[in-house]
Amino acid sequence: MFDPTAFDNMKVIVEGILYDKDLDGDYLIIDRDDFMNLSKMNREFSITYKKNNVKSNVSCKFTLAATAKDLYSELLTSSEDVGCYVEQTFFFNKEIEAEILQRSLMLLQNHTEQQFNVFHNIKQSFFEKNKTETSLIIKFINKITEEEFDQLEELIHITEIMLQWFDEKY
Repeated sequence: MFDPTAFDNMKVIVEGILYDKDLDGDYLIIDRDDFMNLSKMNREFSITYKKNNVKSNVSCKFTLAATAKDLYSELLTSSEDVGCYVEQTFFFNKEIEAEILQRSLMLLQNHTEQQFNVFHNIKQSFFEKNKTETSLIIKFINKITEEEFDQLEELIHITEIMLQWFDEKY
């Protein structure tokens, strides 16, 4: 048996919250990935979900990532400043108005103290001219540590509000 790392503990928290919401019928888990880059010793966990209703055309991918530096700091120096980087990506199956995206970011800013960078992507299919996909990527700047578990719950709750809001505006 091994002592779980901060990454492992935080991953279990996120999984627990989202799978409970899936069991309750609030969310539908669409995808889940758990990667370890053996050449760099980086880890990444992501889980993609959407509101469990017929009208929902928006999904969210919640990603946790930890670097080798975090792992080494935790295992070798017992540093308490070890944590994970968090990223949220919202996917839309058509182009979405910039105003709706901007207003959603204001909603996010009002509900969290975390600082973040935002990336907006629009993809258009070469083969299907009418097929367009949009994604909104929110990368949080600071790591979230084990002592800040409540911030993970807060970010998931904010995601729930944003998914509801996108579904209403979309």
